[in-house]
Amino acid sequence: MAPLPLPLDARIEVTGIIAEKSSVFKSNMFPMLLNFQGSDGSEYPVMFKDGDDMRQDQLVIQLFTLMDRLLRKENLDPKLTPYDVLATRPLQGMAQFTPSKSIAAIVSENGTLLNYLRANYPDEGSVETFGVEPNVIDTSVRSCAGYCVVTYLLGVGDRHLDNRLLAPDGHFFHVDFGYILGRDPKPLAPPVKVCKETVDAMGGVQSVRYARFKTFCFTAFTILRKSANLMLNLITLMVHANIPRIKHRDVHEQVLGKFCLDMTEEQAIEHFEKLLNDISPFTAELDRMHDWAQYLEKLSIWIHEVSASQCRRTVAIGRGLGRCFACRFRYLT
Repeated sequence: MAPLPLPLDARIEVTGIIAEKSSVFKSNMFPMLLNFQGSDGSEYPVMFKDGDDMRQDQLVIQLFTLMDRLLRKENLDPKLTPYDVLATRPLQGMAQFTPSKSIAAIVSENGTLLNYLRANYPDEGSVETFGVEPNVIDTSVRSCAGYCVVTYLLGVGDRHLDNRLLAPDGHFFHVDFGYILGRDPKPLAPPVKVCKETVDAMGGVQSVRYARFKTFCFTAFTILRKSANLMLNLITLMVHANIPRIKHRDVHEQVLGKFCLDMTEEQAIEHFEKLLNDISPFTAELDRMHDWAQYLEKLSIWIHEVSASQCRRTVAIGRGLGRCFACRFRYLT
């Protein structure tokens, strides 16, 4: 096969697909993971989705990339992971796949995030970092702080343990941006998104690493406030991108309030610290409710697959149409 440019990055040429390393994920939209073989022998995993409007994800990632550059320009490396996203149609697209696991999967399989990091990058002589290589812990703290700030500024919602991911080398990042600019399906969701599992991995709120995490947050927030006008102009353009979920008239005002431009730098930092400390007591309960919803969804998919060979999907009942048990269960969940 002659080399072809990869749609996500035209600088990369691919020669084929590695079938044994490609798969289909068992989730609502059944996204497909295709592992492309590069002309230089490298592998490029790409996830294809059908049914999700990835235009919004693409815009969010572009803003993350911009904020990453602004922070690096001021000599602050937030260790963000702005993966490539390309929307090919309103409900189709592809995204770069970064080897990682969701926080939910890590907690289920390893117990804690530290156990997961220790299993991948152990350092028995490093007592201060709980037996994990110091640079890996530093990466996790920096990336958690970076995403804490950028998701706050963009008003990213619907955060749970399944769309917060952690790579083996400590890079923490977010995926799935169906709710942004203040929209959130969860009631009483905190504006600053920090989960208990990541705080525990730092050693708790009284630890030195958590204090460092807060310092990174304050520094990043202060730097990005200086570029508030640039960010607001780009976000205003997003509103006119003909994407249904971000057609808000008050988007500009919502984002403007996040930058706290009517406050001094010290007042803005105090405000952000208050939000950071004032985590909603319902957050943990909401995460548990989401876990149950995910369990029921996976159970419904399994039941449907088991009975698929015997299910006609619809059967006539009286004047209407009914579903078999598996289809009805999946429909309800």
